Amino acid sequence: MRVLLVSQRFPPDDVGGVERYTQALAADLAKRGETVSVVTRRPVPARSDVQLLRERLPDNTAVYRLVGGGVRLDRFLQYYEALERLFTIALLESEAEIVHINHLIGLSPRFIQIAHRLGAAVVVSLHDFYFVCGRIHLQKSNGNLCDGPDEGRECARMCFTESSANGPVRWGLRTAYFRTILKDADAIVAYSEFVGNYFQRFVGDGRPIHVLANGVSVAPAFSDTPIEGYSSERSFTIAYCGMVAKHKGPHTILEALKIAALPSVKLIVIGSTPEREYAKNLRESGDAIPGLKLQMYGKYERSELSILLRDVDCVVVPSLVPEAGPIVPREALASGVPILVSRLGALPELIVEGENGFTFDPNDPVDLAKKLRSLAADKALLTRLRAGARRSPIVTVSEHTNRIRRIYEDAVRDPGRSHSHQDLPALKFLHESLVALGCEDGRARSSIGRRAGSGTN
Repeated sequence: MRVLLVSQRFPPDDVGGVERYTQALAADLAKRGETVSVVTRRPVPARSDVQLLRERLPDNTAVYRLVGGGVRLDRFLQYYEALERLFTIALLESEAEIVHINHLIGLSPRFIQIAHRLGAAVVVSLHDFYFVCGRIHLQKSNGNLCDGPDEGRECARMCFTESSANGPVRWGLRTAYFRTILKDADAIVAYSEFVGNYFQRFVGDGRPIHVLANGVSVAPAFSDTPIEGYSSERSFTIAYCGMVAKHKGPHTILEALKIAALPSVKLIVIGSTPEREYAKNLRESGDAIPGLKLQMYGKYERSELSILLRDVDCVVVPSLVPEAGPIVPREALASGVPILVSRLGALPELIVEGENGFTFDPNDPVDLAKKLRSLAADKALLTRLRAGARRSPIVTVSEHTNRIRRIYEDAVRDPGRSHSHQDLPALKFLHESLVALGCEDGRARSSIGRRAGSGTN
């Protein structure tokens, strides 16, 4: 099968959850003998044009990087003409039968319609809430969580107030635009019941959503180590893994540790730090907590994680926004490490309370402090949680790929894909209206733009 994967970034440009997922899936598909290509974006704000860079990975996967231009959430159609033209070239060269959209930030939403026009089936994966939330994470600009766009009204009122003159219309049209595009996919995939249920309400019951667990490629680090061998002499050790950013909540761990006042504790923070000032604040906060040794590392490869977690007692996932189906806590459990996770989004689905970890209120550092204090003081509890982590059901990357591959096959076989063209006039109207309202270059225009774009005419 000829597969084209689409992601907003791809290693080595970034190594977040979507990028790691796309990389692992591409590698596993290629290993099975599938013909794999990847379309991704490399923003370069200093460049005003977008050009195509072709690469070839060692496993023969073709990578098409769309290089240049910046990315702005309020101008989600920026560079759409160039992006659609270059995507069309990649699609024609790859001769893809299936296009798997993993993210569309910084890309054109109309990639789905272009793929259909050129005869490919389309699968969309929901790794976060971008299809309903212009800010991606269902978090308002004031930090409060959001239930949803309310047909664009909440977006205009709380998050994109600079477009207040046409805000309700603009963001209402965005909601309708992304709903139309998502419903046009031949299959929709979610990685948690939480996200599956949320988007089922968004698209309606006529488009069933496949829910399957993310795959984990980490080999268990403690498979040869007896559980009884845990040493009580070393410091209690906590790890945070993933992007070091405010909405991910690593500062919450430091707030909890300050309250817990443990005599000796180590916190290992592993992951990219796109916000340098935030990382600096974390270091300063850590230095001010007696008994704490804070170690911060940068990016890591998934193959390294089991080694990095070898001496870790628990992994804390303190997200302040609803997670959609994160890989990190699954990787920790696969490594035999208990997890403490925010009581938000998909995270509680991974927990058997008191068996493989605990949930906590991310807005109450006292709650997390109590749980960390209990783990540090009760070695028997840690031993029980480690055993529970090992028993946690984990889906391997290979098993996940099997499920995805079956979804591909069903989408390609579906003779009813002609439905994908029934909403083209509505989509064209929505697209042109959003261009006219400034979602391409920021300039609102007095009439609907005459440019219909290159992808769906």
